[in-house]
Amino acid sequence: MKKLLLSLIIGIMVLLPMSVKADEKVKVYVFEAGGCPYCELEIEYLESLSSYGEKFEIVRKELYVDHIDWQKGKDYDLGVKTVNAFLEAGFANASYQGTPFVVISNIYAATAYNTELEAIIDQAYEDGDNDVVTCLANDGPNCMENAKEYTQKEGKTEKEDILPLIGLGIVVVGLIVIIYLARKSNKEEEMLDKAFADEDEEVLKAEVKKAMVKPVKVVAESKKKTQTKKAKTTKESTKKAPAKKKESTKVEAKGKEGKAKASPKASKSKKPTKSTKKASSKK
Repeated sequence: MKKLLLSLIIGIMVLLPMSVKADEKVKVYVFEAGGCPYCELEIEYLESLSSYGEKFEIVRKELYVDHIDWQKGKDYDLGVKTVNAFLEAGFANASYQGTPFVVISNIYAATAYNTELEAIIDQAYEDGDNDVVTCLANDGPNCMENAKEYTQKEGKTEKEDILPLIGLGIVVVGLIVIIYLARKSNKEEEMLDKAFADEDEEVLKAEVKKAMVKPVKVVAESKKKTQTKKAKTTKESTKKAPAKKKESTKVEAKGKEGKAKASPKASKSKKPTKSTKKASSKK
């Protein structure tokens, strides 16, 4: 059970990065010309957004030295290369013949002053920044892979990135399985605890019963011993009674004999009185 849960947790941890990309700031590129008023307004707008510094940062590129003579700036070649890449991918508003030229990830590239870029930046932040400009500057391969222009459709792009949804689904299913197994395990533990509790209760009852029977036996044995002792005492007293009676009879007999012996002495020692003498002489 524990091994299964551990395997599921590890699987979810592996798949989770597939569904949640790193919270990296999106680079919003502004290709500008020196002194271009709309370029400055675009920068001011971007800096006023609440997500500035948290979700995105501004990267300024010099497409032209100034907006009067349109002298090529130091980043002109990169700007042209970026425009051509986006045009090939179907971004019709990309152009290097005007400023500001704004690029956001691989979902927005347009030469225009736009004050509705917040939703696009949020989408790029959620999807993860696909930094096309840096990729092109480094001559990286497949820089425009999966590039698709952002369109306002329920606040999301038309690009259907199904991988994050699959990853999220796997995470949800994994969590449901873990919860189910955890509940099942808890239920089994409760059943075992109940079984052990019932067994302990039976043992306790048996012990109590045994403990209650023992005093009863002791009392019965004590009572029996007392009765036996009383019977023995009664028997002994019955034997002693006739002996005492015989002794008392002997004593009484001796007393009578003593009285009988004493009476003749009394008659002998008694002297006749004068009246007795007279009575005898008359006769």
